Amino acid sequence: MTSSWKYLAGFVLMSTLALAQVAPDAAQVLEKMRQAHGGQALANLRTYREVATLTTFSGPQAEHILTVVSYADFSSQRLRVEYRDGTNLIQVLQVSPAGGQSWSAISGRKALEPTLTKELRNGLYQTWYGLRLGGNGREMARLEGRRTFGDVTGQAVVVRTQGSQTTYLFNAQHQLVAERYQNSQGQLTVLYSDLRLVSGIRIPFRARLYADGDLFAEVTVQEARVNPTLGPETFKLP
Repeated sequence: MTSSWKYLAGFVLMSTLALAQVAPDAAQVLEKMRQAHGGQALANLRTYREVATLTTFSGPQAEHILTVVSYADFSSQRLRVEYRDGTNLIQVLQVSPAGGQSWSAISGRKALEPTLTKELRNGLYQTWYGLRLGGNGREMARLEGRRTFGDVTGQAVVVRTQGSQTTYLFNAQHQLVAERYQNSQGQLTVLYSDLRLVSGIRIPFRARLYADGDLFAEVTVQEARVNPTLGPETFKLP
């Protein structure tokens, strides 16, 4: 066997192994979830801009209330998150294929830590964003049956894409109701509600976030824009 044929045989073997990790029933569920959240409109998602209120908690008491503005450009794999205290910009986190960067009003510009860079990049394939792919381009997907995350019960599907792994919980209508994944804060659980149609895409407008079972933040979306124009200036640091 020539070296070129050995390479081809190895490629086919690796492709077969990758496909074997994507269970057909799980891929079908992911397609149904994409349909439930917008179908072709979601598949055509290229960019997204969101303005939300972030409330953090210390125990049962609200600690801080910030405005968070996020920008996602899926074609260029860029994600930017701005944190504002009132009208004052206090922090920016962003990632691109070149790496991660941050800016804060206190310390200025610096490179983003590798762990946080990876976690931020994972966001391109988690949350409802990740449903835009349906069952395509997955490294692994499998059904895990009925599960309860916090006070929400549904059917679970675990999926890994570009190294980013998450477990989606969906209801009888195949709508996303909760999600769970690991990050530097531990086991992160997100409970979604208040789903609304925006430009044909069904987007959760409210989320409760738990780290290892403890509520630490709530997010309420104030404005959602599908496929806005995001130029290079969008991703410039202050």
